[in-house]
Amino acid sequence: MSYVVTQRRKVGADSNKLYPEDIPVHEWYRFVLSYPPHLVRDYIKRFGITKDQLVLDPFCGTGTTNVECKKLGIPSVGIEANLVAHFAGHVKINWNPDPDGLIKHASAVAESVLSALRTVGIEDDLFFTSNAGSLAYLRTLPPEVMKLMLTNSISPLPLHKVLVLIDQLKSRSDERYYHHEMLALAKALVCTISNLKFGPEVGIGRIKDDVSVIRTWLAGVQIMADDLRNVNHLRDVPAYI
Repeated sequence: MSYVVTQRRKVGADSNKLYPEDIPVHEWYRFVLSYPPHLVRDYIKRFGITKDQLVLDPFCGTGTTNVECKKLGIPSVGIEANLVAHFAGHVKINWNPDPDGLIKHASAVAESVLSALRTVGIEDDLFFTSNAGSLAYLRTLPPEVMKLMLTNSISPLPLHKVLVLIDQLKSRSDERYYHHEMLALAKALVCTISNLKFGPEVGIGRIKDDVSVIRTWLAGVQIMADDLRNVNHLRDVPAYI
């Protein structure tokens, strides 16, 4: 479906939900209570905003307004004080990375992580192995950092895998892809790897003793690459956060 022409839905309970055409780029990372992108499209249409104008979102969060403006070819500026949201929004408006290069680099990082995990008897694929006997080798975060987290927000084994992945991302860093790869990890952490649940309050859901961290992260990177191919022709539309 075109980004400009969307189906008209009835106003009601579904109007605050994501439509299929909302998902590309926006779903790289978004807050649970973020307003849907189609709301931005609706306001742009109502206000008659054109490509010759500039949209300002002074509290842009993870960049919903800016991403949607960029999709429509409209320049935009966003302001956000929260560092996590600012990072997410900044990455989501950067459509410059080569999709194939991103996948190639992420795959190389993944192989390095898998190799490092196997040296201590840990596998990422849960379908063929159990890592129950590998708990003695697990890394963790400093106590002062752990105190800032909800108890049981992430299980020890997935946390170890994440820390190894972060190390490899840093040691094999490529500035063309690093931020996108880190955002893909942030999305995977919140939505799949951790034990967090949102309802909309943040709490602890089902405790997952182990998770396929690398496979989950790579799936997120693949989604980014696919989206980048579809929006590449709009990469030069001005957007700043």
